Amino acid sequence: MSQEFKRVRVSKQRQITIPKDFYDASGITDEVTIEFNGKEIIVRKAEYEQVDFSTDILRDLVEQGYEGKQLITKFEEIKAQIPNALNIMVEEAKKGPSFHSSDDLDEYLDALEDDEDQSPS
Repeated sequence: MSQEFKRVRVSKQRQITIPKDFYDASGITDEVTIEFNGKEIIVRKAEYEQVDFSTDILRDLVEQGYEGKQLITKFEEIKAQIPNALNIMVEEAKKGPSFHSSDDLDEYLDALEDDEDQSPS
């Protein structure tokens, strides 16, 4: 893989323009992920993982006694709630402690355990 480098301006609003050839070659669409590793800002194409919870939802609903049209209605209702629930989980994860390569892994894991102990059930 060859690397190309280009110098770009940063606006007063902290914005940059991705050169067209970089944009086209990267497959970027409307979102990217940005990472700061303490030294560099890394921009990557946003990857979306499709997760299908249909089997789990149906199994749970059948165990709860749903069948026929009620099963279908309840399934559609729950399935429609998944994107919002995932967004909430992402926002909650962002609020938690983050790990940096310069951090001590044991301290980070201890902090995660402390957060779990303090969260309401």
